[in-house]
Amino acid sequence: MQFSINKPVFTFTKKVLFTANEKGSILVVATLVLFILSFLGIFALNTTDVEINIAANQQNWEKSFNVSEGGAKLEGTKVGFARPGVNDWYEISDPGTLNQFLVPPGTTPGSSYDPGSDMTETIPGTFDNAAADDYKLWPCQNIMDDITDNVYDYAYLVTYLFPDTPPKGYDSTNFSGYKFRINGEKKVIIELGGIKVGVKSAL
Repeated sequence: MQFSINKPVFTFTKKVLFTANEKGSILVVATLVLFILSFLGIFALNTTDVEINIAANQQNWEKSFNVSEGGAKLEGTKVGFARPGVNDWYEISDPGTLNQFLVPPGTTPGSSYDPGSDMTETIPGTFDNAAADDYKLWPCQNIMDDITDNVYDYAYLVTYLFPDTPPKGYDSTNFSGYKFRINGEKKVIIELGGIKVGVKSAL
């Protein structure tokens, strides 16, 4: 009896994963993905910078608004309380002269009306409409009375408008209501209006 052992025959097949044209495509895809991710990262950084700048601008605007409004209100409290040598630029000798711009007399740059010494032009002794429209010519003050810097400096202009009837409770034959306009400016211009009550002969 004869035995024969059949040895298995193994055949190997070689699979080609990439053709000649596909060699290096993984590198291209990886590079493209990295480029896209880098672009998205740069876009996110730029968006953050823009948002920071917007927030900073908003903060600066609000600060300027508050200084302008505070300055206008501060000047408004002085109207009608003139004393010789103290706030005498608010004194009105003739209430019949309408639309008077009330400014410190003889003010020059670097004086107490320019706390930060940053004015480049002399404040006009007499304002006309053209000068009143140019806030660079307005007198300056500081909310904190600080003359070391101009952080809280503001420009202002007080205008006496015209006399009007006094509020209820006042004798209209002897008293009058005097209307004023007060402007405060630090990049933002705030305009306020008010009435001071005084005798008819003088303010």
